[in-house]
Amino acid sequence: MIVPFLKKLRRRWPSLLAFFLLLITVSSCLFSRIDRTPYRQTTYYAQLQRNIAALPADTIKAAADTLQIGWAKINITPDQRLPLAGYGHRRGAYQSVHDSIWARTVVFDNGIRKAAFITLDLLIVPPELTETLTKKLPAFGYTIDQVYLTAIHSHHSVGAWAPRIAGWGVAGSFRPEWIEQLAKKIILTIQQADEQKETASIGTARYPASELVTNRVVRGGPVDSLVRVFKIRQNSGSTALIVSFSAHATCLHSRGKELSRDYPGALVDSLEKSPAVDFAVFCAGAVGSHGPGALGENFERAGNMAYFLSRKILIDFGRIQLSYQTGLRILTLPLPLRDPKLRIYKDWRRRPWVYYWALGRYPAVLKGLRIGNTLWVGTPCDFSGELTGPIQQVVSDAPLFITSFNGGYIGYITNDAYYDLPHYETRTMNWFGPENGAYLTEAMQELVKRLLKNLT
Repeated sequence: MIVPFLKKLRRRWPSLLAFFLLLITVSSCLFSRIDRTPYRQTTYYAQLQRNIAALPADTIKAAADTLQIGWAKINITPDQRLPLAGYGHRRGAYQSVHDSIWARTVVFDNGIRKAAFITLDLLIVPPELTETLTKKLPAFGYTIDQVYLTAIHSHHSVGAWAPRIAGWGVAGSFRPEWIEQLAKKIILTIQQADEQKETASIGTARYPASELVTNRVVRGGPVDSLVRVFKIRQNSGSTALIVSFSAHATCLHSRGKELSRDYPGALVDSLEKSPAVDFAVFCAGAVGSHGPGALGENFERAGNMAYFLSRKILIDFGRIQLSYQTGLRILTLPLPLRDPKLRIYKDWRRRPWVYYWALGRYPAVLKGLRIGNTLWVGTPCDFSGELTGPIQQVVSDAPLFITSFNGGYIGYITNDAYYDLPHYETRTMNWFGPENGAYLTEAMQELVKRLLKNLT
């Protein structure tokens, strides 16, 4: 019995050899080991240092005027039902509108510089939208470098903004006309906010809210538990605030088909019902590895998050000290990265071309904004709240807001100690590691140092 088998194997050996050679060739084209070279020894780190050195110095000597600030919002709920974004297992368009979604813009102008702060009631600010705004803004007196973008990160908001196959899974089929419509509405809010500018005073506050945020990667792990508030009062008396918090907007059931802003929308609505607030803005903070901590289910949980956050904000809102400021600066730092990877195991990845085929190739930047003595850093990712401490140390007591989703997207940036954990954030969605946590932290530290220097 063995001898006939060996004869058959001998006859088929050339075919089997060809098959195994083909398998090896295909595998080498698709897979490779993960590069663990220390980031400070890489070419992309050297390029980052050149990019930092190339950031423009603040050489303006003329005295700037007191900041003028205006704001506006516009409803961006689509005219037709589109896919929801946020969960790969959920398919199809939303079935109802629980609460409408908006674009909100605050414009700052000191007579020398202008900056537009824009937050969208979307999962992220889609890279395709950033590219469209880059082309359209100059016709309206702005460039993309004068714009600070962020989002609320609701997992029940509109998708249809990703043109590649991986994006279809999380955001549904791509609708380029939706991107065009969205860009036009954002530009309209910039124009309206610019028209509403008045001389204004500003101030900030921070409130602890550890009971409203959890570490969803490591049970009981550290969190960024501060609710950060930026308050604006125009000379006419109108008052606005920008709120940032680091808990994911994932209160609602993942299979739900309602269009909603989740707890950020409920919070903004609650704040705007207060007689002390005329206009409210929410932006996702360092939400990587952070989940909502309120009790309840679905919209009850979202309501509880909003209720307790609004209480923390409004109790002391009237006592926030305000002052007139002149300083305004905005910087864009191009962020070179390792080759991307879609990991299949601890030390193995799909090759970079697979990532680019599935997700596309977009530039990544860090955005820095200084308004008076307040610093903002916008990141192109779900940036982890665990990493904010070392950046705050660089600026000492200066108010610092770190936000996610600045118009690019490079996945999750989490604590490097977790890189090899078999977790969604650390393995599936950590596309440019290892050592991304330390790398982005260092880049952000250098950016805020530049923002602090030579301010007019």
